[in-house]
Amino acid sequence: MQTLFLIEDNAPLRENTKMLLELSGYEVSGFDSGPPALEKLREKVPDLVLCDIILPGMTGYDILGHVRKMHSGGEVPFIFLSALAEVNQVREGMNLGADDYVTKPFTSDGLLAAIKSRLERSEKRRTAAGIDMANYQARKLKYLPHEIRTPLSGIIGGIGILRADENNLGSENREILDLMEDAANRLERTALNYILYLSLSAGQDPFHSTVPVEAGVLVASVATRLAQEADREKDLVLHTLETPTHCGNCLDRIAGEVISNAFKFSPRGSKVEVKMTKADGHLTLSCRDHGCGMSEEEIAAIGPFKQFHRDEREQQGLGLGLAICKAQIKCDGCQLRFKPVGPGLEVELSLPEQ
Repeated sequence: MQTLFLIEDNAPLRENTKMLLELSGYEVSGFDSGPPALEKLREKVPDLVLCDIILPGMTGYDILGHVRKMHSGGEVPFIFLSALAEVNQVREGMNLGADDYVTKPFTSDGLLAAIKSRLERSEKRRTAAGIDMANYQARKLKYLPHEIRTPLSGIIGGIGILRADENNLGSENREILDLMEDAANRLERTALNYILYLSLSAGQDPFHSTVPVEAGVLVASVATRLAQEADREKDLVLHTLETPTHCGNCLDRIAGEVISNAFKFSPRGSKVEVKMTKADGHLTLSCRDHGCGMSEEEIAAIGPFKQFHRDEREQQGLGLGLAICKAQIKCDGCQLRFKPVGPGLEVELSLPEQ
C-alpha cells in the first residue's frame, strides 16, 4: 500500500481528504503543521507528500525545502494544495521544486488524478534509475579489474626486478624498496577485495570452483602462513582433519580473512585457536582469539566499508573483509556464525562434506 503524508491545518478538510484517500487505497498520515511531519519523515519516507502553503509557523515552501534537503534529487513527489491560485503563486511553488499544484477547492477526481500521475512518474523514474545503476555496475565489473590490475602488475613486477638486484642497491635503497613492496601489496589486496565484493554483490564469483579440495591441508597452509606473516607462530593452536569438501572456494577465502583478523585484533602472546570438527555430514572450522572481540550489535551491523573503532585501533583497509565473507556464503548448507566469547571472538564456518 502506498503511503501519503497530508499536511493541512484545516481539521475538517484534512479529515475529509484523509478519508477520501484511504477509501481510494492509500495509507495516509495527517499533520496540522510542518514540524511533526518532518519529524515523521526522518523515520519513514512516504511515497508522496500533499501540503498546504499557508500553515502556522512554517510555510509549505519551507516544508518543501526541508523535504528536498532530506531526500535529494526529488525522490519524494510533492504536491501543493492551496487556495493561492494566481499564476505567479503557482509558478513560485513549481519553481521551488514542487511536482504539482492543486488549487482549492479541488474535486475528488482531480486530486486523485494528480496523485496517480505523480506516483506513476515517480515509479518510472525509480525503475530507470535502477536500470542505470545496473548498467553502471556491469560496466564497472567489465573494465575495472583490467584497469586496476594491469598497472598494479607493472608496479609489482618492477619491484620484483629491483629485488633480484637488491644487493647492489645499498641499505638505504633496500629500505625504500621494502616500503614500496609493502605499499604495492597492500594496494593490491585492497583493490582485489573491492573488485571481489562488487562481483559477489552482483551475484558473480570470478574465483568459484566446485573441484573438491583437502580441507585440512588448505586450512593448515593458510593458518601457518598467516601466523608466520604476523610473526606469531608460537601463538597458533592448530587442529585439522583430513577430509575433502567441494566448498574449497568458501573455505580458502573465509579462513584467510577470519584467521588474519584473529592475529590482527588480539595481543601478541595470546592464543589463536584454529580447529576443525565433523558432525552430521558437515565440516566446521572455528577460529577463536582472545582479543578485542565484537559486540552483538557490531556483529549485526557488519557490512561493506564499515570498521568499528577504526580511530582507536588505527586499522587499515576498507572494512570489506567480513562483508566479503558474508557475501561469499551462497552454497546450500554453508553457514557463517560470529560469537562473542570472554575476551575475544569465535567465528565458525560450517560446510557440507564431499
